[in-house]
Amino acid sequence: MTFDIHVMASAFLYILPAVPRTVLLAAFVLGAGIVLGAGIAVLRIGRHRILNPVLAVWVSFTRAVPAIVQIFIAYYTVPFLLAPVLSAAAGAEVKPFDVSPYWTGCLLFILYHAAYQSENIRGALLSVPKGQYEAAMSIGMTPGQARLHIVFPQALSVVLPTFFTYYLHALKALALLFTIRVVDIFSAADIYAALVSRRTEPYAADALVYWMLCLILTAGYHRLEASLTRRGRAG
Repeated sequence: MTFDIHVMASAFLYILPAVPRTVLLAAFVLGAGIVLGAGIAVLRIGRHRILNPVLAVWVSFTRAVPAIVQIFIAYYTVPFLLAPVLSAAAGAEVKPFDVSPYWTGCLLFILYHAAYQSENIRGALLSVPKGQYEAAMSIGMTPGQARLHIVFPQALSVVLPTFFTYYLHALKALALLFTIRVVDIFSAADIYAALVSRRTEPYAADALVYWMLCLILTAGYHRLEASLTRRGRAG
């Protein structure tokens, strides 16, 4: 079978509408994961006698088990947990397999990224010299104020550059959700491949879309980084 460039071009156009959805979904799950991960990091630094070991086990499990395995665990668990909640909210019965796979995918990936970001953020918080926290306390700040105004800004400067790398990872990892019927960039390519009964060209178009998207996002990130650096020097 010869490679048909026209099929690839058609597949490329078919895939493009899925790009904004995937970009926004990746931003949402990573952003929520960062917020949740920050909370977990603070709790773990506090070394709570009961909570810390529980969170440590959960983080270890999430980071060790392949994402695809966690997706299938969530797919056959989360709808049964959400169905009663959605039924109560809607005032009508919602059966487990009526629950949109997007709910399952979002919840799973938020928790997945929270586990990684909790360790990322915890390391950044621990990198801030303890003496600065103690100095803030000595001038009358409360523990909360010292963390908010002294510790967190310094930790953020350490961890912020890594968030973009994690964002690109989230963008590509969402492709795994095609297994539970969530339509993203890869799923669109898979659907088109089935429609035209050809595989190479749609998947090549899919690879091209991912490549171009990462190049565009990376260029945008570098411009933003350069702009912030210039402003910092000017200030």
